[in-house]
Amino acid sequence: MKNVVFMTAMVKAPDVLNYAEWCYNSWDYWCKKNDVELFILEDELRPKGDGTYSVPGMKPTWQRWHVMEVLDANEIEYDNVALVDVDTMIHWDAPNFFESTDGEFCAVKDKFNIEWTHNSITGYQDFWPDVKFDWTSYFNCGFIVLNKKHKEWCKGVTDFYYKNEDELRKRQHETLKKGSDQTPINYMIRASEHKLVYLDERFNLSQLHLRGLFSGLCDMWDVGWVWHFNGFEKTQRNELMKSVWDKIKDNYEIK
Repeated sequence: MKNVVFMTAMVKAPDVLNYAEWCYNSWDYWCKKNDVELFILEDELRPKGDGTYSVPGMKPTWQRWHVMEVLDANEIEYDNVALVDVDTMIHWDAPNFFESTDGEFCAVKDKFNIEWTHNSITGYQDFWPDVKFDWTSYFNCGFIVLNKKHKEWCKGVTDFYYKNEDELRKRQHETLKKGSDQTPINYMIRASEHKLVYLDERFNLSQLHLRGLFSGLCDMWDVGWVWHFNGFEKTQRNELMKSVWDKIKDNYEIK
């Protein structure tokens, strides 16, 4: 069975910062150790814009759902695929999560900012009036594992985006301002025939600053397998991720 870790890192985009290096280093080591192929989508499939509604663009978070079309176009064989954010790092001895998915759509629950999550769910409800869930079962899209059987579902995601692009961008940048693809994905997988499976929280240890893991009193590598540097100002990621890398890099045997 062929497993792939897939990242979108638009290197030609103006806001890509150096933190991607520390992400790559950790994931490259883990993938080689576990016989997993690492694929980094560096070229924009469509221009990503400048992050505002006034300048048209498709966010990388939406572009990643072209994942299987991209892998097919590059003649890469795959069974299971992990979609991983470029602001993550993985523990050198993290278990092989692909062995726990059973070919299903897998994610990790995200229950931190209840106001944000509740209002985001409410703000997209009109697209899926018959799908009901709340913040207690909401998941984060920074670490998703899916299977080739989800290929048509992924096509449905991108079709939905292109059909509703103007309205989605308006909600992202002008009105709702509660994320990009994450809440629609929470709806769309529940609206499908596919099973949703939750993985161990340690595979997407997000909101590290809210968990007290920047205090120096607890090492994040002792309590998690995938560390997600999200929920704070993006410009801080360089320093934080480099600091973590400098402390643990000897464990990855980088040549």
